[in-house]
Amino acid sequence: MPNRRHRRTAPTHRELLSVTDELALARKGERILERRRDSLVFVLLDLLDRWTELRRETDEAFREATDLHVWGAEREGEIALRTLSEARSAHTELIISETKLVGLTVPFFLSTSARRSLDGRGYGVLGTSALDDELVGSYESVVEDVVRLAEMRAVLLRLLAEIRRLRLRVNYLTQRLIPELEVEKRYIRRYLDEREQEEHFRQFRTKQRNERRQAERRKAEQQENEQREAEQREAEQQENERGMETRRTDGGDRD
Repeated sequence: MPNRRHRRTAPTHRELLSVTDELALARKGERILERRRDSLVFVLLDLLDRWTELRRETDEAFREATDLHVWGAEREGEIALRTLSEARSAHTELIISETKLVGLTVPFFLSTSARRSLDGRGYGVLGTSALDDELVGSYESVVEDVVRLAEMRAVLLRLLAEIRRLRLRVNYLTQRLIPELEVEKRYIRRYLDEREQEEHFRQFRTKQRNERRQAERRKAEQQENEQREAEQREAEQQENERGMETRRTDGGDRD
């Protein structure tokens, strides 16, 4: 793992505070992104269940429409069914918009109803049967289900992309940025502790040296005082001896 401290300045207390703030911000961002990712996963699982159920219903409706189509082709012929489908003049319109889902922008499909009344299907009552109406109605139901499936699929893809983006960010914070910041914080703290210990040791040595110098100075002063006192006592003794010698000389002269 690359070490981030090579890109930084000399380790100082200010740098330690900066790294500590970055680490706290990264951990907070990690928690927020994890909660956001988990909430989107729950939404995704719920939509996936609904999409699976809708897909099953759509497949079943399509099979029913296919069976009706085969039955109608056998009774009325494929050409009659094709003519029946071409008689429809209005088609389903689809408008793709956007909406918000748990704060995430997702596509939203606006479509006109595929279901039409008998008057809006483009063919008359005469010349058609109830089977034709049932066949057209089944295909209209399939079209509506397909539009809903397409919308849910687009939403699921958007959710998957967002979850993947959040997962990459969380992995970067968890496996790269936070470990690097922790290593850098330990390095700076260890460097500052070592420098503080060296400073304490230097102060201790300086204190010992000053105390030794003061002891030597006091000892020298004491020796100097003792020598001065000894000289003073010797001078007083010499003075006393000279006084005694003078008195002895004066006494001899009087005799």
